[in-house]
Amino acid sequence: MATRSRIAIENQDGSVTSVYCHWDGHIETNGKILNNNYTTKEKVEELIALGSLSSLYETIDRTISYHLNSGEDLVQTKYNNVEELFEDGFSSGVEYVYCFTKDGIWLVNALGSVNVDVLS
Repeated sequence: MATRSRIAIENQDGSVTSVYCHWDGHIETNGKILNNNYTTKEKVEELIALGSLSSLYETIDRTISYHLNSGEDLVQTKYNNVEELFEDGFSSGVEYVYCFTKDGIWLVNALGSVNVDVLS
């Protein structure tokens, strides 16, 4: 069964751009992949540019995007700020929300949790 997640980046103006990811959203899988492999603004922007994802992998060229790999429309969801992302980002059955901040830190929140944590 899928563990869905939302992966986002905080833009310089404080707005947020995000994508849906269908598989392996747990901190132990997608969280670890993000924290270990997507550690710069440029890498995260490249990931978000793929649009919604089926599966996240350690490199962009292995990551499966619905837009690039299945010919679906490019889908990204925008939020006004990080707070709105963590309030409203759990749509579509999403269980984890990840955000790469403009300070270069990964944040994570799990469905039902009141705490936003630093991904470590």
